[in-house]
Amino acid sequence: MSDAATSSSFPETHWSVVIQLRSASEPARQRALEALCEQYWQPLYALARFAGRSPHDAEDLAQGFLTRLLERGDLGAPTPDRGRFRTFFQAAFRNYMIDEARRENRLKRGGGERAIPLDFAAGERRVQQTLADGATPAAAYDRLWASTLLQHAVTALRKKYEQRGRLPTFTALAVFLDGDSLAPSYAELGARLGQTENTIAAQVSRLRREFREALRREVAATLADPGETEEEMRYLLRAAE
Repeated sequence: MSDAATSSSFPETHWSVVIQLRSASEPARQRALEALCEQYWQPLYALARFAGRSPHDAEDLAQGFLTRLLERGDLGAPTPDRGRFRTFFQAAFRNYMIDEARRENRLKRGGGERAIPLDFAAGERRVQQTLADGATPAAAYDRLWASTLLQHAVTALRKKYEQRGRLPTFTALAVFLDGDSLAPSYAELGARLGQTENTIAAQVSRLRREFREALRREVAATLADPGETEEEMRYLLRAAE
């Protein structure tokens, strides 16, 4: 992976990042790993909250787990035959919580350990919303995992349009990625942009197709078997509802 790599360009799959944790450190690999942690911390925080931990303890646990991951590469012996990264990451964090409870040696905020800057206040708001919806811990974890992948796909697609010099087009059409309930009609948007209804329809169709491709790449990166991508996509889209 080149030094120009971004948070959306991990080496092949997220599994490859984990497997390489025990290898010699490289700046590009470290950046990719940090991006991986930043991408998936919210589902971990939610798991801790649903396990009955206070917001402060959940923050400590998520931060401690990610610090261990970054500094020690300590996730047991991860191999791609474990299947979905989603379930492996969940199991690894649950084991970490059990170990921390047994040792009563949780990472303390401000203790001099390396920390990843994360917006735990926003994470708590999402947890409270999920609690209000009456979701089970497993459903909450999967919902936040799905939401993370969906948002990452939107961000990747936005960058793609920006690189093409078509960011205004993306901004105008992005509402159609959330469904049509709050979106204007094609005729209304066409009149606003000085384009025909058919042109808007074609652009929305392309946007949705490219979004699905971006999401497919995000989901495939979390799987050991690319053949499971469509099944995992269907599951996560249901979980996100």
